[in-house]
Amino acid sequence: MALYLVGGGPSQATGPVIDRFVEAARQRGPRVAIAILGAQSEAGRYLDMYADPILARWPQALIEPIWLVDEDEGAVDWPAKPEELGGLIIAGGWTPGYLDALTPYRETISRLVRGGLAYLGFSAGAQVVAKRAIASGWQWRGRAVGPEVAGEGSTELTVREGLGLVGPSIDVHTNTQHLLERAIATVLAGHATSAVAIDEDTALVVDTSSGDTEVVGAGAVHWLNRDGNEVRVRVSVSGGTPASPLGAAG
Repeated sequence: MALYLVGGGPSQATGPVIDRFVEAARQRGPRVAIAILGAQSEAGRYLDMYADPILARWPQALIEPIWLVDEDEGAVDWPAKPEELGGLIIAGGWTPGYLDALTPYRETISRLVRGGLAYLGFSAGAQVVAKRAIASGWQWRGRAVGPEVAGEGSTELTVREGLGLVGPSIDVHTNTQHLLERAIATVLAGHATSAVAIDEDTALVVDTSSGDTEVVGAGAVHWLNRDGNEVRVRVSVSGGTPASPLGAAG
C-alpha cells in the first residue's frame, strides 16, 4: 500500500491522487477514517471537505470521523477494530496540534500502515508522517525563511518528533507560501539529513514496501539533501523523471 502526501488541501488538481487512494482503500474494505483537529462541535464543519471527494468516487464508503482533541478534552475516540479500516485520512490545519494529538497513537498508525492501510495526508497530515516533522516557525537564526503567516504561532523554526513513517522531513504549500527555504533551513540546521518540499495541488505517492515514489498533480516536489555545508536541491514533476526512493525512518 502507499502513503499519499498532498502539499495542500483537497482540490480539483489533486483528484488523480484521491482516485489512487480510493482504489487502494477499496482493496481492504469500505471503512475510511477521517481525522480532523478539534472537537466535533468546532471542527465538524470541515468534515464534508474531506469526505465528499471520497463519497463522489465511492458512494459505498463508510466515513468514520476521528476528532483529535486535547488531553484536557478527553481521550481521542478511535474507530473500533482499526485494523479493518480501508483507509485513513489526516486533514490539514494547525500542525503542532496534529502532532500533539497524534503522537500518543504513533505506534498504532505505524502498525496500520505497515499492515497495508492506505494513508492520505493533506498539508499538516503530510508533514506529520516524517521522523522529524517540521511543526512551525518562519525564521531561522533570526532570518526569515518563509512568511510570518506560515509560522503557525511560532517564530523560530521548530522541528519535532513525527510519526516516523518516512525518513525525510516534509514541508508543504511550497510554491504558494514560499516555504522552500524553510525546508532548506531544516536540513542546514541538522534537524534532518534530507527533506521533501511539496507544492500546492501536488502529491507525493510513497510505496510503503519499496520506498519508490511518484509525483502526482499540477506542481513540483523538491528533494533536498545535505552535502557538507551545502544543500543539494532536485525537482520532480508529474510525468517527469521517476522520483527518488524515499527511505523509511530508522
